[in-house]
Amino acid sequence: MKSTNLRREGPVAILTLNRPPINALDQAALDELNDAVGEVEADPDSRVLVVTGGIDGIFCTGGDLKHWRDIHDGKEVSRAGREVFGRIERLQKPTIAAINGHVIGDGLSLALVCDLRIASETATFRVPEAAYGFIPGWGFIRRLVASVGRGNAAALLMTGQPIEACRAQMMGLVNELVPTESLQEVAMSWAKQLAALSPASLRALKCVLLGGDERICFEAVWGGKDWGEGIDALMTKRTPVFSTGGTGMTCCDIAGR
Repeated sequence: MKSTNLRREGPVAILTLNRPPINALDQAALDELNDAVGEVEADPDSRVLVVTGGIDGIFCTGGDLKHWRDIHDGKEVSRAGREVFGRIERLQKPTIAAINGHVIGDGLSLALVCDLRIASETATFRVPEAAYGFIPGWGFIRRLVASVGRGNAAALLMTGQPIEACRAQMMGLVNELVPTESLQEVAMSWAKQLAALSPASLRALKCVLLGGDERICFEAVWGGKDWGEGIDALMTKRTPVFSTGGTGMTCCDIAGR
């Protein structure tokens, strides 16, 4: 049984984690996740990726310790998650985490590599690794500090105490809270709005947000095909129709960062 399901609704690719009982990730699940992201990356008709959980009340619980406990080489374990999560972070298309329940450990890292996070009002977040004798290893701590600051990150990491969705929003972990029954609808609404924007502009924005040179990215999109379409649509008071994929840019390459 596959651990992930990838489907597309118009320009929106939807990647659903479905590894019972708690969406914990072993090597095979990470490989599937990596392959799915590669499909989205290569599909010019997929303009936005939504990542969500397919198990009721569960988004992702990070690494499956039943699998990883047998691997004593920390470099191997670290590399496995860092590679695929880094690929999601660098995907040259917007990504949205639709968080539908419990998020534990490096499951939160999966959410943080997405550009935007929408959570159910019943979602909870917990980082318990310190109590188990190790720390998160899939690039999580750097991303957590960048999102919530050192003090909040330290409290989450050192105490291991769960926090509720409203607290997570106040800290900056999530962008918006919605009723559980509205989560997918809201996530798709956000995704369709993003899909209507210029792919070239969104790619350049992601490059800058990941540390790329803002001047280079600005110069890469100014005067381009999407720039011409956007300006013309503005002047003629019509809805712009942007080219698929935003190819042909010479912006800094976030795929190689």
